[in-house]
Amino acid sequence: MGLFDKFSKTFDKFGYDMDGYDKDGYDKKGYNKKGFDNKGYNKKGFDNKGYNEDGYDKDGYDKKGFNKNGYDGNGYNKNGYDKKGYDKDGYDSNGFSFNGIHIDTRINFDKDGYNKKGYNKNGYDKKGFNKNGYDGNGYNKNGYDGNGYNKNGYDKDGYDSNGHNEDGYDKDGYDLDGYDSNGHNEDGYDKDGYDHLGYNRDGYNEDGYNKFGKNKIEVKDD
Repeated sequence: MGLFDKFSKTFDKFGYDMDGYDKDGYDKKGYNKKGFDNKGYNKKGFDNKGYNEDGYDKDGYDKKGFNKNGYDGNGYNKNGYDKKGYDKDGYDSNGFSFNGIHIDTRINFDKDGYNKKGYNKNGYDKKGFNKNGYDGNGYNKNGYDGNGYNKNGYDKDGYDSNGHNEDGYDKDGYDLDGYDSNGHNEDGYDKDGYDHLGYNRDGYNEDGYNKFGKNKIEVKDD
C-alpha cells in the first residue's frame, strides 16, 4: 500500500468505505458513527439531548417537564392544576375546594357572593342568568321567555301568542277579522262584500251594475 492509499479513503461501487460509511458519513441504514441520522435522531428516534421530533423524552415529557396532555410528573399543568382542576392544596382556579368552600371566605360563597358553580344566593350568575338560562325577568340571553316570546310579546319569527305580527297579520297575511293588507278576506272580498274589481259575490258593483254595464233588472229581462 502506497503512502497515498494509506491516508486516502476508497469507496466501493455502492459508495461506502471500508467501515461502511458513505462520503457524508452515513451507513446503509442512514446513521453516522455516533448513531444519528441526517436529522439528528438515533434509531429510537431521539436526538443527542434525549428528545424525539415532537419534543418529548423517553418518558413522554418535554423540555419544560410536561407531557403531551400538558401535565408534569406530579400531574399538574403549567398553571399548577391537576386534571380535575385543583392545585396541590386542593383548590380550583376560583379558590374553591372540591366540597365548595372558598379559600378566603371559608364559606360556600366567595367575596363577591358567588359559589363554586358561579351562582349567588339568589341563583343568578355574574351575567344575571339562573341555571336554566333566564334572568330575573324571565328572559334568556336572546331576550325570550320560557314560552319563546320577547318582552313585546313576539316570538323569534315576529308573531304573538295569537299568531299575529306587530302589524296585526298572521302568517297567511290576514288580521284578526280575516282581512289582508288590501282589506280583502281569503275569498277576495272586502268588508263591504266587494272584490278588488269592485264587484260583489253576485257580480254587481256598488252602483248595481255588472261588468257588462247591466243592472239586475236588465239582466233579468235578457
